[in-house]
Amino acid sequence: MAQYTAPICQICIGGQTGEHYCRQCEQLFCGNCKSSHLRTKISKNHTFVIGPNINKEEKLLCTEHEESFLFYCHDCETPVCRICSVKKHSRHLMTDLTETTLELKSEVSKVIISKITESQFNISRIKEETKTYREEVKAVIKTITDEANYWKQLIDKKVEALIKEVQDKEQKEIQNMSTYSEVNEGVVENCETWQKDIKTMETTADILLFKKLKQLKPEVDQIVLKPIPNAPFVSYKNKSL
Repeated sequence: MAQYTAPICQICIGGQTGEHYCRQCEQLFCGNCKSSHLRTKISKNHTFVIGPNINKEEKLLCTEHEESFLFYCHDCETPVCRICSVKKHSRHLMTDLTETTLELKSEVSKVIISKITESQFNISRIKEETKTYREEVKAVIKTITDEANYWKQLIDKKVEALIKEVQDKEQKEIQNMSTYSEVNEGVVENCETWQKDIKTMETTADILLFKKLKQLKPEVDQIVLKPIPNAPFVSYKNKSL
């Protein structure tokens, strides 16, 4: 069984089904093109046939005189037959219908081509501007990233320097405190030794003990305990950016 091929609109380039047939223009229109056609001043009185009544091979005749349309009346904006041109349009401006149709077709085709050209230009412009915008976005992101990395490196260096400063001071203070601790430990060790010596001399005669203590006292007096310096401290206040 042969497949039926739906007729295509002869006006637009959208590939829409041409289900409306203009009697005057003898062309197939889709719904949108039909609406536009009837809004045009020159074709507002055109009549259409739809569906199974379409017959492109049928020669359309003047309904009043059953004659073919030969002319186009510009004053009335309608096709006319030979008799109508004499009786109703004798003083009107008329041209050959075929020539008028060709001129209209050329005019419509030029408008369509112009719309296509303008639309293609707009599409090309949109693509180019989109490409440019996306490149600008990448550039801005790179600038933000580079600046962030720059500040991060500066902050890392500053943090490292501050930590080293605190650690160097810590090492110095700990060493100083250790020195004081060693001196006092030496004093304690000597004093504990003298305490043991004095204890062992408890059974010695007083005169002997007196002489030994007399000798020991200058050594004990020579020990001068230096005051311990104030304990070191460290603090840190948050810096403003």
